[in-house]
Amino acid sequence: MVNVARRSHRRPPAPPTTRVDRIPAMPPQRLIATALIALAALALLACGGDGGEPCPEGSERYAQYQLFLGRSTADGDEVTDEQWAAFLADTVTPRFPAGLTVLDGAGQWRDDSGTIQRERSKVLWILAAPGDETLQLIDEISEEYERRFHQDSVLRIHATACASFS
Repeated sequence: MVNVARRSHRRPPAPPTTRVDRIPAMPPQRLIATALIALAALALLACGGDGGEPCPEGSERYAQYQLFLGRSTADGDEVTDEQWAAFLADTVTPRFPAGLTVLDGAGQWRDDSGTIQRERSKVLWILAAPGDETLQLIDEISEEYERRFHQDSVLRIHATACASFS
């Protein structure tokens, strides 16, 4: 006689569960510091990148600068058309002889007393090769305008652009 073992119809045992200990809470100062570091890293990636998408065929990547140059001076006078033309000829054009654009503007801002101030301005728009050398030239233009015409500041915008001349 053959002895046949009875099979159990029970389910196989569940795999062993692993116990995950609770991760200790991070102190608030460290959590804030970690978040700030992460945000700073993201900001650096956003600013330091090449603009993400490649330029369309037939165009090239340029550094794009816009300088907003107020024409009111600290003594209440205004930079004249002749003074502006001289500044453009002796300061701007030698640094960017390949080309640039000048637009007339009308700027305004709120002063320390809360009063809206308005002034005529010039907007200088320059496309150039990206890099430290170009940035240095832009700095020189801004500093000379501030010095020569007694300005508190020059608003500068720097962006990356794809451009083509067709």
